[in-house]
Amino acid sequence: MTIKNIDSATLNKWLKNGEAVLIDVREPAENQASKIEGSHLLPLAQVSTKSLPKYDGKKLVIHCHSGKRSQSACAKLLAEDAELEIYNLEGGIMAWNSSGNE
Repeated sequence: MTIKNIDSATLNKWLKNGEAVLIDVREPAENQASKIEGSHLLPLAQVSTKSLPKYDGKKLVIHCHSGKRSQSACAKLLAEDAELEIYNLEGGIMAWNSSGNE
């Protein structure tokens, strides 16, 4: 599988419909300062397939501040499990906030 990039509008729709599990790979202080409601904090250094929250068939979406760390997290997870279907939030929480989401 490859990493699929999605935009904020797509993520917002998926979250409202209960279709996605969102993972924040930023550090705890960054998460406390600003977060997307319902996201699970899993700092990049701790990312592994074993540390993922249960996602039971839902889409697995990774986000960070601007999209770079989440891209790395996606690559790390795919290296462990090439069959994983995973999505990266383009532009991270900065894009999420600038598109009017909270």
